[in-house]
Amino acid sequence: MAANSFFKHKTSILFVWLFLIAGFASAQDLLEKRITLNVTNRPLDETLQKIGDLGGFSFSYSPDMVDVKVRVSIQANNLSVREILTTLFKDKVSFKERRRYIILQKIEVPKDEKPENFNLNGYIIDNKTGRKLANASIYESATLASAVSNQYGYYKIRLPVSLTAVRLEVRKEDYIGKTISIASREDKYLQIKLNPDTLKPLSRKAARAVSIKDSLHHKVAIPQFEVASEADFGADTIIGQVGGRPEFNMARESEKFRTTYRKVQSRVVSAFASAKQAIHTRNIEDTLYQQFQASILPFLGTNHELSGNIINDYSINLIAGYSLGVNKLEVGSVLNVVRGNVNGFQLAGFSNIVGKDVSGFQYANVLNITLGSVRGFQGTNFINYIGKNLRGFQFAGVGNVVVGTLEGYQLSAGYNYAHTVRSGHQIGFVNYADSSATVPFGLFSYVRNNGYRRYEFSTDEFNYFNTAYKTGVSAFYNIFSLGTNGLVKDKPLLTMGYGFGTAQNLGKGWGINADFTGHLVIFKDEPLEDVGTGLFKATIAVEKKLGKQFALFAGPSVNVLTSRHSGLMDTEKSRGLNPIWLCGRPDDSRRTYGWVGVQAGIRFCN
Repeated sequence: MAANSFFKHKTSILFVWLFLIAGFASAQDLLEKRITLNVTNRPLDETLQKIGDLGGFSFSYSPDMVDVKVRVSIQANNLSVREILTTLFKDKVSFKERRRYIILQKIEVPKDEKPENFNLNGYIIDNKTGRKLANASIYESATLASAVSNQYGYYKIRLPVSLTAVRLEVRKEDYIGKTISIASREDKYLQIKLNPDTLKPLSRKAARAVSIKDSLHHKVAIPQFEVASEADFGADTIIGQVGGRPEFNMARESEKFRTTYRKVQSRVVSAFASAKQAIHTRNIEDTLYQQFQASILPFLGTNHELSGNIINDYSINLIAGYSLGVNKLEVGSVLNVVRGNVNGFQLAGFSNIVGKDVSGFQYANVLNITLGSVRGFQGTNFINYIGKNLRGFQFAGVGNVVVGTLEGYQLSAGYNYAHTVRSGHQIGFVNYADSSATVPFGLFSYVRNNGYRRYEFSTDEFNYFNTAYKTGVSAFYNIFSLGTNGLVKDKPLLTMGYGFGTAQNLGKGWGINADFTGHLVIFKDEPLEDVGTGLFKATIAVEKKLGKQFALFAGPSVNVLTSRHSGLMDTEKSRGLNPIWLCGRPDDSRRTYGWVGVQAGIRFCN
């Protein structure tokens, strides 16, 4: 019973919360309720009562502040309550929602002092269909004030009165941008209509898009912009027909650019921005400039919500920063995120993420991600990633990646990857390239297309059976080898070797190579911890190809065997090929042996 009572109590609380949330959400939409109203020369209070009855709410106001007996006339067909009230009060009364009430207050204009700011508000509307446009961007470039229209297409932006010239910029994805000159410096309802961004055929010629070169020197197609003035937006614009001649839809010139650029923007960069910043970066293709910006987080800084559309000369980020570009210097204690290009110096405590190119110096303690090309230096203690080309120097504690072409140097204690190496070198523990015009240096190097690879099986005077794998380029390759004599008495059980070599093509299927290897020698019943014998071998071999992927080889070798034990080799009982001993035939007291031998075998070539 107690459990059932507790469950019922919890369920009741849940329903109460859901009811309150639903009521709150409904109250927030009172001004957006759409009604049809036809009033001719009726008192204001009677008109307000009728609006409230149609909308299912009540008005709250003081008769001393609002002249309720004044007579009004209005014809509204399926308009929002906000639009109707704006027409009735002509920017002289403010209104806000509170539960099931709309509160009306007279806008007081101080006589002695001028207000410091004024508000512009209204709706963004599709000029062709009359549809209210959500997520449109409105901004003023001098103050960087900005707003985003809500789900009903309503916007409100606050601007300083001190501005000598106010130019309101309105942008919406897939619509032609608009610039509006504001003459008066007072609160005003301003409804804005945007035209879809379509191209019209001109005299049977191919349609053209307006193209410019932005500050980053990337030629891109951008929408046209309409220039308007405040006089173009009369008070009666909320009531009237949506006009305009029909336009023909055509493919935009900027489609290819959008496909690549917005993929980078949305998946990599916009993840670090606020919701409004993400909307601004989709809508606004204009490039704004600031000499200096400082931020705590991407949405808390001197560039406000427009930070993703601004190129800064100098940028300081306490935790994380977000911008369109950097021209000279950017420093962040944790994270720097740049949608476009970086020129100059960029330093981050954790990571730098750049959507396009870097020219200069880039360093982060953990991770650098540049989706474009780098010209200069890129360094980190962990991993560097370049989405296109590198011309310069790349240093990493763990790994370097260049998806495109390398013209410079990759240095890493771990791995290096480059698709094409044209000049410079890869220097690291492991190196990989699709093709390389230079020599990689490392313990393991692999060049897929024009590299040098050999799988070989051979015999010599020391081991009955040897196998080796050679990889790299012909000028310098790595060698990994194994040798064994099985369980033959007085012969080593296993040899494991590593080395490097170089090869030269002599033409007509002939070639020659020189190898130097070092081997660990293990004898039967010898504990691994007691292994103390090493073999060093220098070999010259002549190769003859019998097909594209098969060759025979043979040649002399110079060998030096050294051990902690004396009398290791019994020259009287030696089997197999007889070596030519250096410094005379060894005796039982020797710990170091030298001889000239021979090696022969088969190879499988790439």
